[in-house]
Amino acid sequence: MHVSPGGGQSPTFVVCGDNPLVHQLALQLTNRFPDATVTAVLPNRNGSYVPQLEKLERVRILCAERLDETVLRAAGVERALALALVDQADVENFHAALRAHELNPRIRLVIRMFNTGLGFRIRRLFSDCVVLSISEMAAPSFIAAALGEKAQGYLRLGERTLYVAAVGDAPPDRVVSGLAGGPGAIALRSPHAPADRVLALAGRVPYSPGARRRWLNQLRYLVRHDLIRLLLVMLIIIAAVCVTMVLIGNSWGTAVYETLLDSAGAAQPEPGREPLFKILQLGVVFTGLAMTPVITALVVGGVLRAQLSEYSIDPSRMENHVVVAGLGNVGMRVVEQLRDLGVPVVGLDYDENARGIALARSLGVPVVIGQATWEDTLRAVGVPKARALVLLTSSDAVNLEAAMLGQSYRDDLRVVLRVSDDDLADRVQRSLGKAVVRSVFQLAADGFAAAVVERRVIATLTINQATLLVAEVPVEPGSALIGLRIADLGSAEHTRVIAVQPAVGDAPEWQPAAQRVLAAGNQLVVVATRLGLDELLERSCAPAVDDTAREAVVAAEELVADAAGESVADAAEGIVAEAAGRTVADAKNERVADTQADAAEETADRATGQRYADGSAEPDAVGS
Repeated sequence: MHVSPGGGQSPTFVVCGDNPLVHQLALQLTNRFPDATVTAVLPNRNGSYVPQLEKLERVRILCAERLDETVLRAAGVERALALALVDQADVENFHAALRAHELNPRIRLVIRMFNTGLGFRIRRLFSDCVVLSISEMAAPSFIAAALGEKAQGYLRLGERTLYVAAVGDAPPDRVVSGLAGGPGAIALRSPHAPADRVLALAGRVPYSPGARRRWLNQLRYLVRHDLIRLLLVMLIIIAAVCVTMVLIGNSWGTAVYETLLDSAGAAQPEPGREPLFKILQLGVVFTGLAMTPVITALVVGGVLRAQLSEYSIDPSRMENHVVVAGLGNVGMRVVEQLRDLGVPVVGLDYDENARGIALARSLGVPVVIGQATWEDTLRAVGVPKARALVLLTSSDAVNLEAAMLGQSYRDDLRVVLRVSDDDLADRVQRSLGKAVVRSVFQLAADGFAAAVVERRVIATLTINQATLLVAEVPVEPGSALIGLRIADLGSAEHTRVIAVQPAVGDAPEWQPAAQRVLAAGNQLVVVATRLGLDELLERSCAPAVDDTAREAVVAAEELVADAAGESVADAAEGIVAEAAGRTVADAKNERVADTQADAAEETADRATGQRYADGSAEPDAVGS
């Protein structure tokens, strides 16, 4: 449903935030609507994107530290068509949305939130609201580049990943729709009908290594670890001491006993023994002292590594995997979707407390703690044998240095890196050649712009130069969808229901049965063309009955009953016709037709009566 200002007024939009997405969104809105005006509300003019924002025509900049009611009024929220809140603070965005909704209950709200669980619940508080996550929107582009695909064919929806696959590559029970059509056109097909490609939902399969592989990994860990090698050396020394004591005349029992006693640090001086014994005793005592911190370090290190890598996988021995450096917001989403797609992945982060480490561990993804610019760290995560290196740290300098270091390992290694500035991304792309450089805000701009101007759209999927819209469609009380089966919702070529949320707060039911009957309060997640979405949204809304129109109908009926003149009847019927969606001419034609029918019936009755009077016709037996 495209934006429609109404009343001949130019569309107005308000964008609030403090990041380059403000500039990207304002640019797309002014390009798409030549007569649109955009108000950008910034905390200050210190951002690197502000000079570019100031160059845009029909863009007004307003500076305010806090989005209170006064600032929102000054920005024009009361008359704006849509408000985009793109700051990184979830709670502040929600607070501003509540204020804006009080000023303009009909405004379209597009809210940026990382916590999609919170966003999933708050969007039902507003009449027209879409909650988007920048990291979820940017992740598919990084994945497509890492896997060497030209087009973005992945989309994260809640806890599931929607992806495009070749026919036969996806499990039949995961296919939600077939896809057909040439460049610039797309049509949906039944999951079992012939198609060019298919749209499927990925299923998450937890990683569970076999017993043999787990034992080999643990043995490999013991052999490769430095502290364990040192412990083995010390054990060899103790064994050599025991052998030496036996050679100088002690029994094996005495040798082992005294050696272990001395290694524990509990030896007593024995001046009467031979010099060689004293030397060995000193060596064993010092060895025991050295073993205490070694054993402590081994225990502590083992506990920490067990927490960071639950399955004891050695990433350096993995092959054809994807290394994701930087387990922040974007890195978490990339790791999550790669696991959904069944791609082997290794995580890398410098901060042991990064929020993505816990998620990676729950998915069975091995994680290495270290700096991406260190050569030994890149070898530890298996970059020399990796399929791709994806650099998603928050530091542009770290990403650039690690990208150049990664390219030095292999010419065919795919290197994908994130930078914060759009202009820098373009220039680095030209300089690094084979590396793929992406700006997160630039990637998210298309999705935010679509959500601003398209009703209920939560994501877009570009396939074969055509765009599919992913939207949420509520089944409102009194709408035409109530009581319909999913199979009867609309054209199969334009609309496909992939999930149903029975009620607010319920978990969505993915791939619902075609015979499922819809009820008021259901929320549908659909993949559709623009035509299919517009038709479905119109049917989902409750019929709007205006009180004024209802009163006009009642008044018109009274006029028809009381009026004696033709002009009064015409006027009254015109009011009735207008309230019912008909024209005055239609009403007049219907009245003339009724009059003619009455006259014909009356003529027939008279003719029948005349025949009865003449005796040419017999009355009905029942009526006689």
